[in-house]
Amino acid sequence: MQHGDASSATSGIEYFFKPRSIAIVGASEDRRKPGGRPFAALIEGDYSGKVFPINPRYEELAGRRCYTTVLGVPDDIDMAIVSVPAVAVLEVLEQCARKGVKAAVVFSAGFGEVGAEGEAEQEKIRKLSRESGMRVLGPNCFGIMNVRNAVMATFASELEMKSTSPRTLSLVAQSGAFGARMFEDATKAGVGCTSFTSVGNEADTEFSDFVDYLLDDPDTKIIGGYLEGAKDGAKLKRVAERALRVQKPLLITKVGRTRAGSRAASSHTGSLAGADEIYDAFFRQMGIVRIEHPDEMTAFAILHRDGRDYSGGRVAILSGSGGHGVMLADKCETIGLSVPEIGGHTRAKLERSLPAFGSGKNPIDLTAAANGKPEMPSGCLRALAEDEDNIDVILTMAFFQWEHSKELAQEFVDIYRSTNKPIVVMAHDRPDSDEAAARFALLQSAGIPILYDQFQAAEAIAKLSWYQRKAKRGRVVDGGPQAPDPAARAEVRERLRAGEPLSEFGCKQLLKSYGIPVTREGLATSAEMAVELSRNLAYPVALKVQSGQILHKTEAGVIRLNVASDQEVTRAYEEVLANARSYAPQARVEGVLVQEMVRDGVEVIIGVTKDPVFGPAIMFGLGGIFVEALRDVSFRIAPLARADAEEMIDEIRGRRVLEGMRGKPPADRDALIDTLLKVSQFVADHGDQIDELDLNPLVVLPKGAKVVDALITKTSR
Repeated sequence: MQHGDASSATSGIEYFFKPRSIAIVGASEDRRKPGGRPFAALIEGDYSGKVFPINPRYEELAGRRCYTTVLGVPDDIDMAIVSVPAVAVLEVLEQCARKGVKAAVVFSAGFGEVGAEGEAEQEKIRKLSRESGMRVLGPNCFGIMNVRNAVMATFASELEMKSTSPRTLSLVAQSGAFGARMFEDATKAGVGCTSFTSVGNEADTEFSDFVDYLLDDPDTKIIGGYLEGAKDGAKLKRVAERALRVQKPLLITKVGRTRAGSRAASSHTGSLAGADEIYDAFFRQMGIVRIEHPDEMTAFAILHRDGRDYSGGRVAILSGSGGHGVMLADKCETIGLSVPEIGGHTRAKLERSLPAFGSGKNPIDLTAAANGKPEMPSGCLRALAEDEDNIDVILTMAFFQWEHSKELAQEFVDIYRSTNKPIVVMAHDRPDSDEAAARFALLQSAGIPILYDQFQAAEAIAKLSWYQRKAKRGRVVDGGPQAPDPAARAEVRERLRAGEPLSEFGCKQLLKSYGIPVTREGLATSAEMAVELSRNLAYPVALKVQSGQILHKTEAGVIRLNVASDQEVTRAYEEVLANARSYAPQARVEGVLVQEMVRDGVEVIIGVTKDPVFGPAIMFGLGGIFVEALRDVSFRIAPLARADAEEMIDEIRGRRVLEGMRGKPPADRDALIDTLLKVSQFVADHGDQIDELDLNPLVVLPKGAKVVDALITKTSR
């Protein structure tokens, strides 16, 4: 039996999470050994399946019969844990395949992460898995744990911690140690984990396979991950799109931002970290929440489990310190939240509860006068909760921590239950007495999120707000510009397949087939033809030598702009041809392009590059210095949804130029979006035949847009 891209329900991944029987090859009674910890956990814990220790050195372990090999086990085996030296792994896996083992977890290191020889051995594991149908996790992994049925196929000591309730978080990590740290931090923060998977070197199963499986798990509400580099970008894209569709947030720590980080990632698990700006764009496009530290994940999870709507992003800050409130307001505004000024009835209600020297502007400053006066914070909290028009989220200090505030915790609960609005409590310290702990427990039992870092609370609100907006909007790729008919598409494909490199004129002819707007122009093969074309286009015009071998026309001196008369055209025609012969004597020249001059628009660039992980990536930015010096660009992976194109435009810092400045009319945003979508369609159809595509510049006019120059680099054969 072979396996491929089958769904998670039939791909064998389920045997890692729900094995009815487990064999431990390399079992030991020594808990300090990789084969000892899972053996002890399985026989001492709540696992209800059968456990078979395998070790030729023993006849019995912990009162159980010990087998020489898996082949000697009389019963069926769903999963095998392999904890033997690297040189013995392949033989053990071959025995497992003959036995009909469904899944194998390989702890052993010394494969792809150590170099070519190890990679060759790892390839043998991959081939065995493909041919036998037995799924393999690892090698060089910490294994897997499923809390719900006590499957402990791991040697990570952190995973012996008792998982708290409610359990909503599942973890998948390419780094076993970092993944175990994520589990530990989440547990300490009160976020319960349903499962943990360390994928290691991904000889067979990979990060995306386990995420895909967990999307169907009803107990998993959030999936946290550690990623060094996607093995299969297309698969990760499919899984991420499904996660957004079923609204299960993916929170991923992606390392390898720098060159040093990328080298470390490669040497650690043998995976190659792609260009970070592409990963970052991919995450934004697919609704993946990128996190830098496990604390960000746990804070997000604590907010997410209240089930409330944070998407509006308008925050009211209730504080007992003016300075604290201002700092928090600055933080919120910096990370994309809004802290609106409060007026009207809500302001009047606030002022009835506040002292004369307090502030109801937002942030709301109760001052130290609130100490001992629970009616002040409760009155303000209630006023904010009742404002349905201006406030989406309330971020409040834990005033119930104060000495004379015993009743206030219950007031918070009553107000929380009276509204659907999120209320997030910031506590400066964890409870230091039984009385304080009881107040905290009261809020938590009602579902009120409590966080212990004000800035972390703001970050979590911003991330959850962004995610919920993204999930509501979704991604719909269909419904964009209509693709050309099959005959036109086939003609474009044939021209791309031809051996000669494309000139600018040739590129534009292909783009026109997809409805991408280009300048009015014609190809002249004589000075007389150039003059006639110029008259038809109306002066002034531009002249450019056309040759697939001369790509940098300005450098070669084969371009003339603002040519304004018949005489100038004749002279310019001869000059650019002479310069072309001098610059590249062997170049094949098609002729001279005569092109209209385009004015009164905004120059932008649309480009396509082929990412080694995700394939064609589309870039957008303003032209000129914005691209070359400021790198003010945005990326998305093709194909684009309309929402992707809109986000690309909105992300660049110079977007205000498109909105019209200093009396200039705004550029045609719809025409720009339409062009981005048509480029996306072009790339979706022919991405395998091109390495790069540049529309530089594309001039976006007050009405419409036109490609002034274009370059398509074909894939080398």
